[in-house]
Amino acid sequence: MITDKNIPNKVRIRVEKKSNNDAINKGLEKSKIDSHPILGNSPINHFSEKPILEAVGLSKIYKVGKQLVSPVKDISLQIGYGDFVIIFGPSGAGKSTLVNILMGIESPDVGEVFLKDESLYKYGSEERAKIRLKRFGIVTQIPYFLDQLSILDNVALPLLLDGESKKNATIKARKLLKSVKMGKFEKFKPRELSGGQQQKVAIARAIVNDPWLIFADEPTLNLDAESVDEVINILLDANKNSGRTIIMVTHNLEFLKYSKKWFFVKDGRLWDAEDSKNPFHNIKEVVGYVKEGLE
Repeated sequence: MITDKNIPNKVRIRVEKKSNNDAINKGLEKSKIDSHPILGNSPINHFSEKPILEAVGLSKIYKVGKQLVSPVKDISLQIGYGDFVIIFGPSGAGKSTLVNILMGIESPDVGEVFLKDESLYKYGSEERAKIRLKRFGIVTQIPYFLDQLSILDNVALPLLLDGESKKNATIKARKLLKSVKMGKFEKFKPRELSGGQQQKVAIARAIVNDPWLIFADEPTLNLDAESVDEVINILLDANKNSGRTIIMVTHNLEFLKYSKKWFFVKDGRLWDAEDSKNPFHNIKEVVGYVKEGLE
């Protein structure tokens, strides 16, 4: 039986020294994160009049064969705290590339993204991944889960990755599942749920870390009418009652009535209602144009 008395002094001193160094390193790491302008614990006012997210002169260029293709061309925009933003336009317009740049996934060839007045792309890819984990909630068209885990554990996962204890992560995940009316399914595996149920779980996971922004890329595209209403109402609740900023890409023009700001994307260009280069005079003309393109 190994006891403290059996451990030689040299070994004991080495172990204690390593433990002390680990504690010091953890303390320094925590101090570094706490003082980080984005990852730190500085308070955020979801109802501030300043933009939480700003893009300036974004352009992205790909080489396809011998041709240069630019899905994003000189795009600038401002998104305020608490905005519900709709980004829409025809397929292949550059919406997904734009959102990937705003989330820090694809770096722009020209331009910059500012999150809470901080340059997003001054950070490396690893640090941007930490920012997405802590500050962004992401809802995709097709939710991705770890199939071997229950939905409760899937929702708790972002908290665990961020260093939260298993107990606290489970308590918060359970509370959020109840808030989206999925509490009774907490022990189910993702594949046992319908598409609408999976999307509600995905939204619970997206907001479990109290994100500053929620990015929703076509979150209702493959859902039935009832599930669409349930999903949009959950997002509206997060926006209105918690002040969360929502950025949603969609083809569903009915959602425009919920937006505080909308952007129309076509051929890599972006226009909002106030843009002097906007080829449309009002939302009816935009809707008419899009509907005509879908027919």
